Amino acid sequence: MKRLAVALMACLALAFVCMKPAAAYPYYAQMNYDSPREATGKIVCANCHLAQMPIQVELPQAVTPGQIFNVGINIPYDLSKQQLIGDGTPAGLNVGAVVILPEGFRLASEAEMSAEQREAMEGVYITPYSDDQPNILLAGPLPGEEYQNLEFPVVAPDPAQDPSTTFMKYLVYAGGNRGRGQLNPDGSMTNNNVFRAPATGTIDQVLTLEDPFSDLPVELEPLVKSEDLVYPNTRVLTFTTDAGLKALVIPPGPELLVSAGESVEEGQALTNYPNVGGFGQVERELVLQSPTRIKWLLAFLGASLLAQIMLVLKKKQVEQIQAAELLG
Repeated sequence: MKRLAVALMACLALAFVCMKPAAAYPYYAQMNYDSPREATGKIVCANCHLAQMPIQVELPQAVTPGQIFNVGINIPYDLSKQQLIGDGTPAGLNVGAVVILPEGFRLASEAEMSAEQREAMEGVYITPYSDDQPNILLAGPLPGEEYQNLEFPVVAPDPAQDPSTTFMKYLVYAGGNRGRGQLNPDGSMTNNNVFRAPATGTIDQVLTLEDPFSDLPVELEPLVKSEDLVYPNTRVLTFTTDAGLKALVIPPGPELLVSAGESVEEGQALTNYPNVGGFGQVERELVLQSPTRIKWLLAFLGASLLAQIMLVLKKKQVEQIQAAELLG
């Protein structure tokens, strides 16, 4: 019965691996969080992607109602690096991004985009976080070799038509990631992590399970979670400790740093840390500017300039009159 459960878990894991990009990693956040930004300000992607790497965000300082503008996110990384996928084989890194806009802002439709924007969007699927949050946009995962720069075409709201918005300064939050995370949404570790000794003791044996569904010794079944046995070449380490026999499952990918017979301390690293990616987030200011205010400002500046010119001309005229009187 337990073998059947293991096989079922493996099928589910492989189904997640083979999901379409639009239903992969952003799907986890959408299913587990009502909002991608916590009260602390942290974007929830950082709960699974523990490593930090910077991103750059470009957007206008100010926009006017109905203006279509771009929020550009650059997710740089070394293209020569490869990550470990679920079965432990190396592959190129994927990238993804989230943009949290003020309420009222939304993704531009294809008809609203310019030809240049449509070209930049080719191959990129951007979706709202939820039906009632069109101001929060997700993109990815996408192959990082092609999409280190992501453009989000956005439409600014019109306060005359949307009473929930007003002319003021807003904050835009953006996050970008490259590579797989270190934790799954349920808190379990991925193979893109360092595995540590569960207790102080001695390593009895290191088993490599070519078939994780049938190669696990019966006596170890009570010590191992069936959902951890998914991929071929999964390793199982057993330890003799003061609390008795313990076992640790290490999925394929991370390189073992220890061998059978070695003594280890609790928390000691047993594998290398294979991660090469990371997540970053920034916030930027964006002003929704009233065109009427801009017109009045330009009129005021024009009037001020004209007044300055008239004063200078009047001063010159007075100086010429005074000079003529002195000569006369």
